[in-house]
Amino acid sequence: MGNKLSTQQKKTIRKNPELIEDLVAQPVFLFEFQTGLKQLQAVFPSRFRFNFRNLIRAMPITLAHVNRNLLTAKGRLCTMLVQRLLSMNRQLVGRDLLKIACSILMRLRMGIKKKEANCVATLEGHSKYVYSVAFHPTTSLLATGSWDKTVKLWRLSSDNTSATCVATLKGHSESVFSVAFHPTAPVLATGSYDNTANLWRLSSDNTSENMFTLSGHRKCVSSVAFHGTAPLLATGSWDKTVKLWLLSSDNTSATCVATLEGHSDSVYSVAFHPTAPVLATGSQDNTVKLWRLSSDNTSATCVATLKGHIECVKSIAFHPTAPLLLTGSEDGSAKLWRLSSNNSSATCVATLKGHNFSVNSVAFNFTGSLLATGSSDNTVKLWRLSSDNSSATCVATLKGHIECVSSVAFHPTAPLLLTGSEDRTAKLWR
Repeated sequence: MGNKLSTQQKKTIRKNPELIEDLVAQPVFLFEFQTGLKQLQAVFPSRFRFNFRNLIRAMPITLAHVNRNLLTAKGRLCTMLVQRLLSMNRQLVGRDLLKIACSILMRLRMGIKKKEANCVATLEGHSKYVYSVAFHPTTSLLATGSWDKTVKLWRLSSDNTSATCVATLKGHSESVFSVAFHPTAPVLATGSYDNTANLWRLSSDNTSENMFTLSGHRKCVSSVAFHGTAPLLATGSWDKTVKLWLLSSDNTSATCVATLEGHSDSVYSVAFHPTAPVLATGSQDNTVKLWRLSSDNTSATCVATLKGHIECVKSIAFHPTAPLLLTGSEDGSAKLWRLSSNNSSATCVATLKGHNFSVNSVAFNFTGSLLATGSSDNTVKLWRLSSDNSSATCVATLKGHIECVSSVAFHPTAPLLLTGSEDRTAKLWR
């Protein structure tokens, strides 16, 4: 690591002091900071001005269990360390540690604060619209579902700058509208215009086997979602219903245990809460419904109907840790809803405006600090969530697709965004 701090890095810190909060909210900061402290302590023990071993032990979270709220609310230690580093730039230790901080800040600023998120790859292979995209939760796989009736599996390169198609799954007789990976098992779920959902068992070489078809909906299956911990799959349909399916022990088949009726028009999106027994559904009737799951996951009761959008709710997503729900609508807006303590109601705290046409897909990144919206105006917007989760500011507009953006998905751990479009391509951005 060099000893000199560039003029550009110094200016970044001085002109953007608010980026310190961005820095301490990033898991990469903890990793780099703790690694740097340990290395420099071993080499230059006499130059430290703090008891760094105690400071390392006092870090407010662990890398394996990232909690952004804890970092920003109780992470004054991190903020103090960064601020102290800024005053130590005449010392070798200070310069080296500051260089770590500046490097991360520069990446944050270039990738988020300004409109400089770059498309690193365009995935071509589908012959018609790409309607849905998803990253595998633990491996380098991603999936794309298309109007051409197929699903393609792609393997990311080690540096996340490209992806190679490794399988084309054929089984649906009509367009594929939704794809979702199981959180732990090698299983993919797909929903189709042929009124069915399919479960695909992925083999060790990532080709499919043991496809199982879930029949029961009377119209298009527009959305599929796995529960994070329970053996449960939800399917939303244009027949105005949502079905709950109990998965078999090997996750290769499922039995319908409940049909949720309550929406007055097509259901376009379904999403499970990451920790609470709650399901959210978005509909053509312009509403979002919250459903409380029974203790045995065999039924659900509608506990709230969220009204605020004036057109179809196309997409919904729960924040990974905070009590927030994000919705996207054909009215051209996205809304942030704050959930009550028992998840039985929600209040709209912000309306995000900026797209010219329908917001078709919404997603939070893995820390919850960023959210993405994909639109029929052919763009994707990145928004930074405020520290109190009451608003969000647009920090980037990603242009590259030449047709409607139908789906957006963040990588589960890396600073990577995947988008699908009616231009027949998917794109990787970072």
